[in-house]
Amino acid sequence: MSSSKNTSLILVVSMAACIVALEEEDKRQRPKYWVSPYLQERALKGRYASDTPSMFFENFHMPQKSFNTLFGMVEQYLIPKRNTRPDAIPIKAKLAIVLEFLASGDLQRHIGSTYRISKQHFGVILLQVSIAIWTALRDEFPKWTTGNMLMWVKDFEDEWNFPNCIGAVDGKHVAIKGPPNSGSLFYNYKGFHSIVLMAICNAHYRFTYIDVGAFGSEGDMNAFSHSDLGKQLLLDQLPFPEDNVINGHRTPYYIVGDDAFPLHKRIMKPYSGKDLHREERIFNYRLSRARRCIENAFGILSARWMAVQRTLLSNPCKAQKIIVACCALHNFLMRESPATYSMQEIPSTVLTDLRPCRRGRPQDFSKEVRNNLKEYLNGSAGSVPWQDESAGVQRN
Repeated sequence: MSSSKNTSLILVVSMAACIVALEEEDKRQRPKYWVSPYLQERALKGRYASDTPSMFFENFHMPQKSFNTLFGMVEQYLIPKRNTRPDAIPIKAKLAIVLEFLASGDLQRHIGSTYRISKQHFGVILLQVSIAIWTALRDEFPKWTTGNMLMWVKDFEDEWNFPNCIGAVDGKHVAIKGPPNSGSLFYNYKGFHSIVLMAICNAHYRFTYIDVGAFGSEGDMNAFSHSDLGKQLLLDQLPFPEDNVINGHRTPYYIVGDDAFPLHKRIMKPYSGKDLHREERIFNYRLSRARRCIENAFGILSARWMAVQRTLLSNPCKAQKIIVACCALHNFLMRESPATYSMQEIPSTVLTDLRPCRRGRPQDFSKEVRNNLKEYLNGSAGSVPWQDESAGVQRN
């Protein structure tokens, strides 16, 4: 009987000890607050609250006036449906946080800590603001109408001395963190994971078309031919102006590209090979000079929005939205504040050339168009005084 009582007593004491231990553990694990006091002080001690106007351009790569204009355009897309938290992050602060991340390319947790925002919440804000920027600035990319094309042609003739040119096309690899289980899909020939930014720009470095999201393992021609505008251009379904007469021959309007693209009625590329004649070398120089504007555009984009220059630690879908937002901001500031946004010297180290991909045999008409342009650019009507020296050739 006593043995039974002792067993019961031991069981009761053990259960009581377990209950006390569980309560103590629950007390240790239970947070004392829902939001960290460090994060709660963002309104008073966060960097957005203490920034001075003199630091504005350094942090956001735009003047305060342009920032306010941009905020007025994106504000309607950032207003929450409901706000039940008294410590909610202001909409203008959300825009500032994302702009500083895009401008610096720093780690998300570093940017978030300076504004006293958790890295988890920062990721949500980054995606939300990137989508809002693209939605608000979508019209910064002009439509490919006949009137716009004729205006772009005139700009190329005035700025780059190249006739009938509508734009310059090229691709840029933007490094991303390799997605899990993706194999070599995003792995490019440069030796890192990336997605391709395919772009066309006008003579003033503004993008007239972008396509973002092609796998890094694809060449630039594959990325271009799979884009909507690329398909229409190769099938000649865009509203190009009527062919112009140059050097007595009918000459279509076109875009210029490097050797990775095929020679096409609507795509002019340089002559390939080493043993080129003087006229061919001059043509290659003049075409390369016109194509330089897309390289400069990529240079300005990468220098001003360093997020596209460094490795994006995001999944491809989120990285795509970040890159599109940077391109939209590029066009916005090229229009809104070209004097402060454009750069006098374009750094060449931020450009990534793409590997030439397999090309088919060009049509005879495309060859005739290129040969006619070669003759025009070497003749008295289309030549410029410095082309012989710049191309490294001597006049016979």
